[in-house]
Amino acid sequence: MTETQQENQTLHSQNAIFRIALGANILSWIVLAFYLLNFTGDIVSLAQNWPPQLPTDILEQAIAWSSLLSKPIFGGFYFLVLQGVAQLLYIGLDVYLDLTDTGEEIEE
Repeated sequence: MTETQQENQTLHSQNAIFRIALGANILSWIVLAFYLLNFTGDIVSLAQNWPPQLPTDILEQAIAWSSLLSKPIFGGFYFLVLQGVAQLLYIGLDVYLDLTDTGEEIEE
């Protein structure tokens, strides 16, 4: 059975899975770069306006600093999630190919 006949019998296309995984991989780097650029802009703005005009209440100060520091944390989280999606797609495809392997090697 040729590879195209085998793909026609399944509900997925291996090439589509590779494209989706590649897209998730590229998107993860774009998202990380966007969040880091945004965070860098906030740090530059903070440095230009030093000392910052922080509220007097401790809780409000914590909220102000946490909103600044949340950007790289969210960026890292989205990066890891998208990288995980890509790796899970690759692992799932490997498992599928191992399960459907008939032991016949394609002769060239």
